[in-house]
Amino acid sequence: MDEAYRLFEEMPQKGIVRDLITFNNLIKGFCMEGKIVESLNLLHELLAQDLQPSTSSYTPIVKNLCKLGHMQEAKNLLNDMQSRGLESEVYTHDHIIYGLCEQGYAAEGMERLLEMLKNRLKPRQKTFEKLVKCLSQSDRNLMAKQDLLELGFGKQSEMEASREKNNQTIDN
Repeated sequence: MDEAYRLFEEMPQKGIVRDLITFNNLIKGFCMEGKIVESLNLLHELLAQDLQPSTSSYTPIVKNLCKLGHMQEAKNLLNDMQSRGLESEVYTHDHIIYGLCEQGYAAEGMERLLEMLKNRLKPRQKTFEKLVKCLSQSDRNLMAKQDLLELGFGKQSEMEASREKNNQTIDN
């Protein structure tokens, strides 16, 4: 990637226009190497040059942010992409749901799935499997917490009570 980026940097000096495909290939390459900062810098440079990004400009970065557990940044990037009028791919949403499940946010993962379905996006089978697993783990954790509370261990905070109520509402 270092050599590819060096050539990319030399392109303007040689009169070669750096287009969307060039940017997207470098973004994907940096993401494949786990270099999220470099890929974000390229996306910002692409935008600064008034090039119209594509879904392929965003999806690899969203995927990597989710893998790293940086869910808020991933969701912000997805929102930015959508605010630019870009149609989000199934894969982009799938990665958000995977990341939410990995972080233990089953209810939010379910909300994302419902949003996908509302927007006529068909989640992959793997997404359903991941979400079902996450929801079942969430239910087991909830039952264990309730058992401990019934036994008199610990106090349930208002925030936990609210979260549990929201999860139960989604499950029904």
